[in-house]
Amino acid sequence: MNKIKILPDEIINQIAAGEVLDRPSSAVKELVENSIDANSKKISVFVRDGGKTEIIVTDDGDGISKQELELAVTRHATSKLNEKKIDTLSFLGFRGEALPSIGSVSEMSIKSNINEDQNGMMIEIIAGIKKKIRPVNHRKGTTVSVKKLFFSTPARLKFLKTDNYESLLIKRIIQKLALCNYDIDFDLTINNKKAILTKSHKNCDKKEKFKRRVTTLLGSEFIENSIFIDETSENFKFKGYIGIPTFHHSNTNNQFLFVNGRVVQDKSMNVIFKVAYRDFMSYDRFPQLILFIECPQDEVDVNVHPSKNEMRFRNLNYLRSKILKVFKSNLITAGHRASTLNTLKAVEKFSIKSNQKTFLQLKDEKFNDENLNNLSHSSDNNNIDKQDKENSSLFPLGYAKSQFHKTYIMSETNEGIVIIDQHAAHERLVYEKLKKDFFEKKIKTQILLIPVVIDVDSSIIENLEKKLQLVSEYGVKIEIFGKTSVIVRELPHILANCNVKKLVIDLIEEVLETNDSKSVENEINKICSRMACHGSIRAGRDLQVDEMNDLLRKMESTPFSGQCNHGRPTYVELKIGDIEKLFGRK
Repeated sequence: MNKIKILPDEIINQIAAGEVLDRPSSAVKELVENSIDANSKKISVFVRDGGKTEIIVTDDGDGISKQELELAVTRHATSKLNEKKIDTLSFLGFRGEALPSIGSVSEMSIKSNINEDQNGMMIEIIAGIKKKIRPVNHRKGTTVSVKKLFFSTPARLKFLKTDNYESLLIKRIIQKLALCNYDIDFDLTINNKKAILTKSHKNCDKKEKFKRRVTTLLGSEFIENSIFIDETSENFKFKGYIGIPTFHHSNTNNQFLFVNGRVVQDKSMNVIFKVAYRDFMSYDRFPQLILFIECPQDEVDVNVHPSKNEMRFRNLNYLRSKILKVFKSNLITAGHRASTLNTLKAVEKFSIKSNQKTFLQLKDEKFNDENLNNLSHSSDNNNIDKQDKENSSLFPLGYAKSQFHKTYIMSETNEGIVIIDQHAAHERLVYEKLKKDFFEKKIKTQILLIPVVIDVDSSIIENLEKKLQLVSEYGVKIEIFGKTSVIVRELPHILANCNVKKLVIDLIEEVLETNDSKSVENEINKICSRMACHGSIRAGRDLQVDEMNDLLRKMESTPFSGQCNHGRPTYVELKIGDIEKLFGRK
């Protein structure tokens, strides 16, 4: 066996680099965070070939003094840690950790100056070995140049992906850092092409600054399809934008999480966000959001991962309950809003000029406890005052003009037209009413004049008998009837016109799958959703104009009516401008 020995410093640094740096984007993150910690107001980043060939990060921050420049590239040397309180860290990273790690696997040079003059200092490090320190012409701030990253560790270089992919990861990390630090100007250039350029908008308040930064980085549609939140709950403060349910994404890339000013990637938090939207979104889609969490330092451990992009919360379940409460209380304010991207998609399908974008802004409405039993032939809708018709803010979904293919409703607004999926929309209305009545114990039922007998498999009768009490809480009264059948005696009033046999068969299937490991709320939602599907207007049913208008008015006053129970949009709006583009008028 080989004898135990202390490794050379250059090998130790390469091992440390393997913990902190897994790809070029990691180096960029460490360098930019150092610039942020140095109180920079402007940070410029240049990368070539996905960061493999060259990375340059320049800032106008405090700089590094001549006396400390050599110390800054020495392992375990830092100005960011209080040795008496090692468990508290208010800075983003350790300059003394990142710089020697990067220098050990590249050709690195650092130019810096702490004064307003041009008398700076420069140090060069190649594969962890300090080559020279000399004066250099440099303004106040720091410039770090990294060339031939991982040349001294070719195994790591071999496992990197294409230049385009590595460049994309760099762009994403700058995007996140720029979102979090909206008082700083960021400039990212990739292969001589400008990828990100932001302004800090110094004359605006913080909320407006943040809004403009989000618009610059993610587009105006992110703001237009999101809800701003700013709430404090005991030790936690939550701030940011959460997307309305129909503004979803194919993965979690558009979930931006920051904890105490740090960029965080945490799968357990992604799961919490998914749960918050569980009742409004398809299982294979993910909400888009920007969330800042501020909490006391002792509530979170930032040193779980060397790159500090993962965190461990002292009480994750407690935080989970807070997030769910904040998200759901704010999502309900979305009312009937649906994603404006549906309008964009519709225009792109028909328009030759597919790069032109327009977006819909709708007024939030409060949920009222209107009876959704049936869409009545009410004369009220036929006698709507003309003045109300001229006020689109009262009725943002407009007034029904026709039904086509016995499935879709066409309505006219002051701004354009709205196309509504009648089944999807009414299914959501019934669903929300069932849930509301269940939680408030106000489910109205009616006794069937002729009870319905349904045959079931004898093998499930014994298990089913234990589950019927659960079903009865939803207003569906079912009894065992012999050895191979059940009898239905009572239904919720709102489901009076449904196919009783099919409803009960589906409910039996649902309750037999329930178990104690699933949350109570989840089971309530699943059962109500199953019932709502049977109680809603089906595609293929003729509707009168007053019935269609009745549906529109209920949508405007019902939360989450912009999407069906499966997360799909219930309507699409085309503004006059959109239609004019289709015909080449604009």
